[in-house]
Amino acid sequence: MSGAKPKFTSNEVRVLFFAFFSVVIGLMAVDFFNPSLPAIQKDLAVGQGTMKNLIVFYMIVLGLAQFFYGSFSDARGRKIALATGLGVAAVGLFVGYTAHSIVALDISRVLTALGTAACTVISRALIVDTLQEPGKLRKAFSYFSMASQLSPAVAPLIGSFIGVHFGWHLQFLLFAAAVVAGLIMIASLMPETHPASARSQGNAGKVQAYTTVLKNVNFTSYSIASALIFSFTIAFYATAPFAFDALGVSPVGNSLFYILYALSIICGSFCNSWISWSPTDTYLRGLVAYLVVFGVSAFADLDSSLLKIGLFSVALGFISGMIAPLTLTLSMTTVETARGAASAVQGAIKMFFTGVLLLVFDSVVITGFTAIVLIFIGFAVALLALHLFTAAANRKEKISA
Repeated sequence: MSGAKPKFTSNEVRVLFFAFFSVVIGLMAVDFFNPSLPAIQKDLAVGQGTMKNLIVFYMIVLGLAQFFYGSFSDARGRKIALATGLGVAAVGLFVGYTAHSIVALDISRVLTALGTAACTVISRALIVDTLQEPGKLRKAFSYFSMASQLSPAVAPLIGSFIGVHFGWHLQFLLFAAAVVAGLIMIASLMPETHPASARSQGNAGKVQAYTTVLKNVNFTSYSIASALIFSFTIAFYATAPFAFDALGVSPVGNSLFYILYALSIICGSFCNSWISWSPTDTYLRGLVAYLVVFGVSAFADLDSSLLKIGLFSVALGFISGMIAPLTLTLSMTTVETARGAASAVQGAIKMFFTGVLLLVFDSVVITGFTAIVLIFIGFAVALLALHLFTAAANRKEKISA
């Protein structure tokens, strides 16, 4: 096998830019506001569980809405689908700017999720539309994971600064303006990667396209695994503000830990893009590393030291950054047709199950990181069990063949 590193063409680089831009915008719709959750909770006079439900509902709607954008983009193209989604998201964010009750804020987050679901679907579809070579695909998804960390590295710090000094309502207004600016740039400059000649597959057999990919054990199991791994990151971002608030850490201080976590994910993703192990071997090593880190952290009394929390953040982020791209690679490499539909299914499974998994945190009042770590142990065990099941299914399929 050649040791040459895959290189992207100028057109591929252009497509990757818009794929990365799309995923960053979609993630910022959450990350921009996370550090302000305790302040919003106090301002609206609601319980911690009610605020955490905003994230749960957002993720579930985000997951389900991807089915629409998968079919829509297969039938009409990636560009119009992404532009439509950003338009809906901008409306939802403006509703958030005018919200003065939890009901209005719920409506805002539902509308925003309905719109940003396009970002999740189209960002991956752009990549699989353009890159066919496995080496390029793995490297692209590693860079994809790295790019996605621009949001948690930058958005919480900017958002918390605006929230502390100008109020959380202005956060919604400014981000709505940013989404509109992004919509204009995409409409003007983004190339269409799904030409009209390929769109007949999106007009017929939509249900069949979804069921076909779901019958693929590797696709479905690695998509569920991606939800479990994504739950580590989303739960960290969504619950850390309450843990830090209980420990007396300000929203700006909280956002600094987000930056540390995001940088760790970037380092992990960078290592994955150059590592020589096979994707499956790398993935298994990452699962074992999760169990080790969570096991040690459970006995380390993280809440006694910000340094311990920082070390935990680095370890969790690095492992997630290393193996999260592999779930995308392992689930999408066998998809040859209806890539928009496949991307929608993968994203729907990932986001929907992430929302369901976050319900676990709703049953626990977060006053520190110990409870978070204990829940993470359960998720890591589930990941390992899912991997063993998938390996057994693949062995059985080979024997049958």
